[in-house]
Amino acid sequence: MHSAATVDHAPTEPIEVLVDPPVTTALVDELTELWAKVTNSGGSVGFVSPVTEEEVRPHTVAILARVIDGSDALVALTKGEHIVAWCVLAANDSPPRQGWRHVRHVQVDPDRQGEGLGGHLLQAVEAVARGVLGLEALSLKVRTGTGAEEFYRRHGFVEVGRLPRAVKVAADDYRDDIIMWRRLR
Repeated sequence: MHSAATVDHAPTEPIEVLVDPPVTTALVDELTELWAKVTNSGGSVGFVSPVTEEEVRPHTVAILARVIDGSDALVALTKGEHIVAWCVLAANDSPPRQGWRHVRHVQVDPDRQGEGLGGHLLQAVEAVARGVLGLEALSLKVRTGTGAEEFYRRHGFVEVGRLPRAVKVAADDYRDDIIMWRRLR
């Protein structure tokens, strides 16, 4: 499903959308580096800071294995030669749940925060979800205490459930996991 499209949002550095780019060692390295960087900057993307690239790499490889076998879709944004944002549209294993996917591992380079990349990434995700995958809805989870739920609300997601104290970020610090949903049709 590899595809690329250029969107001119900044005259000096156009944003390129990549869908399921070829999985190479360089891609594994770049996503791993960005994932560790996002986590260590306070991002809520599956780890708790501090984290090393060595700790992240096996998880990147596992995610990309599902992209290689066609189960999941990788959506990434590049500016210049580097990936500046990425996420995965994770498929459901249950046949009756094929009309929607989980948006997972949404990440934007912390050095590029404030450039609107998160919104551009979600627009690209919606385009892939509707146009390529024919989906009817998207789901995601976000932990409380990050402010991310407000970002997703601005992009059409609504809270549909909450798992109280489901995320342990420190010995005495538990957060709720908010389940969010967005109808596409």
